[in-house]
Amino acid sequence: MRNIAIIILSVVLAAAIISGLILYQRHLDTKASLIKSEKSLVDLNEKVAQLNKEISALHNQIQKSVQESIDTLENTIKNKNKRLSQLKEKIHTLAQGLEKEKKAKDKILTDFQERLQGSQSRIHYLEADATKAHNEIEELQRQLIDLKGQKVLSEADNVKIKSTYESLITDLKRQIENQEITIKKFRDQISVTLVDQILFEFGKASITFEGEKILEKVGKILKNIQGKQIRIVGHTDNIPIMEEYRYKYPSNWELSAARAAAVIRYFQNNIHLEPKVLEAVGHSFYEPVASNETSQGRAQNRRVEIIIFPQLQ
Repeated sequence: MRNIAIIILSVVLAAAIISGLILYQRHLDTKASLIKSEKSLVDLNEKVAQLNKEISALHNQIQKSVQESIDTLENTIKNKNKRLSQLKEKIHTLAQGLEKEKKAKDKILTDFQERLQGSQSRIHYLEADATKAHNEIEELQRQLIDLKGQKVLSEADNVKIKSTYESLITDLKRQIENQEITIKKFRDQISVTLVDQILFEFGKASITFEGEKILEKVGKILKNIQGKQIRIVGHTDNIPIMEEYRYKYPSNWELSAARAAAVIRYFQNNIHLEPKVLEAVGHSFYEPVASNETSQGRAQNRRVEIIIFPQLQ
């Protein structure tokens, strides 16, 4: 047992020695590495110091260069600002001068435009006057032509009126001599007046046989004239309508108008005169040609007028 213990102790001791040798060798290696690392660190510190010197020198150089650039740039900006200020002053001066010139030119332009507008207005006014004068001249020329035409027509109408008048005088000579018919001529107008007793019975509007013969003569003459209007006007005296006739003619208005209409119907139906040229008018007793105080005067007032006159254009 004792030997075994000694052997074990020997082995342990040997192992401890071996381990100590190993650890010592490792210590030596670690120390060498540490020395080497320290040397490297010293070299590195020297390089860092050198680099810091270079960086410091470069920084100083850069700072100096930047400062110089800043100074140069500030001088340039200062010069530019001074130049800009001078340019602004010149621009302001030029702008003021330009504004003055513009105002002066605007005033000249405004004056010119006002004069131009005035001239144009005057031209338009003169053109309007010229057009008006031209139109007036044309109208006067048309009127002159119309007047000349009317003069020719009037002369022709006068010839026709004269011929109609002469025909009436010739054909109604006996009635004129008996003072049953009166014929008058006024320039372009003829008036044929017939006393009512040769056309109508007392208080009636039916045409008598003798009256038809006279109207036939007058109608044939009227049929030969053109461009004339024929107005038939009935007149009465102031004696009121007899009671037995008032159912048909309440007053002299109705009687005078009915007699005028009867003459027109005869001309239209028997002579075939154009209805458009015929007019029927009743004047009752309000246009007397004599006094209604006597029988002779009332007989003259009871009449029918045939008036021939130019048609209205």
